[in-house]
Amino acid sequence: MPEFEYKAVSRDEYKSGRLQAGSELEAQTMLSEQGLTVVSLRVRNPLEIGILTNFFIRLDRELNERMSVAEKILFTNQLSSMIKAGLPILDALSTFVDQKSATGSGRVISKIILEVQSGVKLSEAFARFPKIFPPAYLAVVRAGEGSGTLAESLGYLAMQLRRENELASKVRSALIYPIVVVTAMAAVMIFISVSIVPKILLFAQSSGQKLPGYTLALASTVAFFAEYWYLMLVLVGLSVVALIGFSRSSYGDRLLGRLSLRLPVVGPLVIRYNLARFSRVLGGFYIYGVEVVSSFDILAASLGNPLYRDACIRINDHLTAGKSLADAVFFEKELFPSIMTRLIRGAEKTGNLGNTLDRLAAYYEEELEVALRNLLSLIEPAMIFVLGFGVLGLALIVIVPIYKITSTLK
Repeated sequence: MPEFEYKAVSRDEYKSGRLQAGSELEAQTMLSEQGLTVVSLRVRNPLEIGILTNFFIRLDRELNERMSVAEKILFTNQLSSMIKAGLPILDALSTFVDQKSATGSGRVISKIILEVQSGVKLSEAFARFPKIFPPAYLAVVRAGEGSGTLAESLGYLAMQLRRENELASKVRSALIYPIVVVTAMAAVMIFISVSIVPKILLFAQSSGQKLPGYTLALASTVAFFAEYWYLMLVLVGLSVVALIGFSRSSYGDRLLGRLSLRLPVVGPLVIRYNLARFSRVLGGFYIYGVEVVSSFDILAASLGNPLYRDACIRINDHLTAGKSLADAVFFEKELFPSIMTRLIRGAEKTGNLGNTLDRLAAYYEEELEVALRNLLSLIEPAMIFVLGFGVLGLALIVIVPIYKITSTLK
């Protein structure tokens, strides 16, 4: 039975300690029966000793406090439906948890229940899990709480999460085929280089035959890697660390972001994705009453490309200076097309900006799906060419030398 560490308050004192229970809800119930209000409650790892305690706390959170995208979509959608039906928030949250929910989404929701029971708002309880509920999600929930439209806000978030998940699934599907083909071809090449080429080399040496230069070059490369493999591992590891460090630096992040926008095939995909994301998140802010000027920092954090993040900050500065959103977006015309500026300007005049941005998001998402389908149609013949080139390389390296040796022996 797991051991829990708790902090709680009674009418006149603050208490902390440990107890054994089957789940967090059971532990919370036991403490409530003692007249205690739980402040914090967590499973204690038996290996926690001294300075390792904080490490195990963080490790426990990483491993056991998580929620998949599918679970978050279901949770958000069902919570919206139950609140809309008039069910109190605590009762609605409790339907997602059973007595055996000690890890994963069950544990996250159990902690959210504890937070709500202690008197905090639902958005504040969600904010305890920033890796699960990002700032844009929290901003819409917070706006829904303030305007009394929490159910509608959650329903909108569920729809948005579902669209993003479908889009991500299509991107993964487009990438699976080339990754599988390239990986299989690389595995075959490595197997032939390590297992067959050395035997051809020994056979040629024993028969006194001379191998082609490209076969000898491959054999020398394989011999070098076999002898100095540990140096190669160190070099690859240092290269990966250096690349990660460079990509996380301000200069490297922006350089890679600029490069991703200019690549022939990838660039249009990145642009459409960021335009769709920008329109979708900002449209949600307008529809549900999030304070737009202060929310551009949240919007910037939700975009993947650093150039679009920087543009959001500059747009925020223009809005703060009194410019309209259309004028602010117009100043970033290198990143945002003119059609977006014109539609935003018209929507500002009609007062229908939120729905217009939502429709823009749907348009760019559809454009992105079309671009992905076109990319997939281009990838298939490209993979056929790559496979053909690989087969030709294998023939030159393996089959031709064997044929020459056997022909000479005859």
